Amino acid sequence: MIDTVVDSAQRARLARMKMLATGLLIAMALLFLVARSMEATIGWLGFIRAFAEAAMIGALADWFAVTALFKYPLGLPIPHTAIIPRQKDRIGESLARFVKEHFLVADALRPKLQTLDFSGRMGAWIRRSDNAKRLTGDAGAFTAWFLDSLDNTELRHFLRENLNLTLREVRITPFVGRLLDLMTSGHHHQELVDVLVKTARSQLAVNKIRLRDRIKEESPWWIPQFVDQEIYDKIVNEIEELLDNVGSDGDHAARRKFNEGVERFVERMRNDPQVIERGEAIKEQILDNPAVQKYFFEVWTHLSEYLSREAEDPDSRVRKRIEYGIVKFGEALEQNAPIREQINLWFSDALLHVVSNYREEIAEIITETVKRWDPDATSERVELAVGRDLQFIRINGTLVGGLVGLSIYTVTHVFL
Repeated sequence: MIDTVVDSAQRARLARMKMLATGLLIAMALLFLVARSMEATIGWLGFIRAFAEAAMIGALADWFAVTALFKYPLGLPIPHTAIIPRQKDRIGESLARFVKEHFLVADALRPKLQTLDFSGRMGAWIRRSDNAKRLTGDAGAFTAWFLDSLDNTELRHFLRENLNLTLREVRITPFVGRLLDLMTSGHHHQELVDVLVKTARSQLAVNKIRLRDRIKEESPWWIPQFVDQEIYDKIVNEIEELLDNVGSDGDHAARRKFNEGVERFVERMRNDPQVIERGEAIKEQILDNPAVQKYFFEVWTHLSEYLSREAEDPDSRVRKRIEYGIVKFGEALEQNAPIREQINLWFSDALLHVVSNYREEIAEIITETVKRWDPDATSERVELAVGRDLQFIRINGTLVGGLVGLSIYTVTHVFL
């Protein structure tokens, strides 16, 4: 709609300029006829006649030149006319070559890029909450469309097969062994001992009565109850003391034995062929389980449904976090000059790299685009863009031609 309004306004302005230039030509023709018819009786009208005659010649010559750019003058296929529609492809190639050689070069772009604060402008723009919300909304809409486009049975089969292939190629036992080795190297496994000690202490406190009742039930009838109580107290105290010692002493013998056992277990998982093969067999059994295969098949569905929900909901936690992160990133850019300079340098280097390596392809886009244009439509669009200014050539040609003719007539009649 906007393009139509713009074209209509351009057509109206071009039509007015053509009428003015043509009107001036008609005026010169009428002036010539009047001066020519009265020149015999009024001698000085020869100067007017010479002016009008030369003005007509200049006007017609420039009309021919301007018209020849866009069409055949008077519809006659005169050679080297209708230049734009006939030479459209060659013009496109020349334009592409001009852009490639004079614009798509580092020497032309670098001075401008050095003055361009891309990151500063970007930071000032994205730190505004409405802009950050707009970016998040656009990203959410694209994500929802992308996930919906990819949500099909073939993709789910593809993901299931690739998950299967990837997991089957991973030797799980050495991998777990390396993870455990990494954990034990930082003594993180001792936290497990602490948890076990606390759990045992808690269970002991909860089950004291049951333990005492159990001792009483198992004790022979002829043993006095105070002896059962003594046995109970001795057992409970020993267990509590052992747990307290293990929990408080980082170098306790129980901890050392646990360390040794873990180290042997990790070593076997990493290097023992029997343990490795047993782990691989367990992994294969798990992967072959129908429930696991069904989960692999449906994993994309669950993931895409979750992401689509979060992406489409303006109040979702994911979108809120992304929006908050965008605003904070914009504020950080505005406040951190070194980061802005570094991003500007990256942007400049990236653009120069693209230009240096793809200037031929960019120029080819211009050439191919112009080739696809309709010749007559191209001529019309160019005329709408520059035709109004070209009408001034006709006007100037009329006036300059007239002045030149008047000058020649004056010189020949006054000085010769």
